[in-house]
Amino acid sequence: MTQATMEKPVASTSSTSSYDPYASMDTSDSASSVSSAPAEPQYKLVIDENVVEKISSKSAQKIDGIIDMKGNLLSRVQEGLGGDDKTKGVDADVVDEQNAKVDLDIILEYGKSAVDVFDQIKDVVGKDIKDMTGLNVIEMTVNVVDVMTPDEYADKNGSNNNNDDGQSGSSNNQ
Repeated sequence: MTQATMEKPVASTSSTSSYDPYASMDTSDSASSVSSAPAEPQYKLVIDENVVEKISSKSAQKIDGIIDMKGNLLSRVQEGLGGDDKTKGVDADVVDEQNAKVDLDIILEYGKSAVDVFDQIKDVVGKDIKDMTGLNVIEMTVNVVDVMTPDEYADKNGSNNNNDDGQSGSSNNQ
C-alpha cells in the first residue's frame, strides 16, 4: 500500500497580512506526523505440529489395509492406562508457513499391497492436510513396521487388555 502525504495548502491571497505561527516549521515533519496512520494489521495462521500429526493419523486410519499405527513407548503406556494417543505412529514437522513433512509408522494388513496402501496414504493424508490447514506436504515417509492379519491384531490386543482369549488360563467372566 502506498502512503499518501498531505501538504499544507498555500494561501492564494497574499494581500492580507496575517501572522502564521506555523510558517517557520518544517512542513515535511508536520506532514509525516499528520499522515501517519496506524500500520496495516498483520494476520498470521500458525498450525501446530500436533495438529498435523492428528490429522495424518485420523486420515491414515480410514485407509483399507492399515491395521493400526505403530506408537512409541509413551503411547503404549498411555493406552495401557486406558487413554488414547491420537497422534500415535505419526511425526510431523511444519517446515514453514506453507509446507510440512510427515512420517508415518503403520501396521499393514497381511495380504494387502504396500504399494497400493502407500499410494492411498499419499492421496488421502496429503489432501486432508491441505484441505484442513492449507499446508502442502512436501515430504512423506511411510514406514511399514509390521504385517498382521486382523485376527492376529485382535488376539494381540485382546490378550493384553482383556485376557479373554483363553490362552492365559484365567477367566474374567462376570
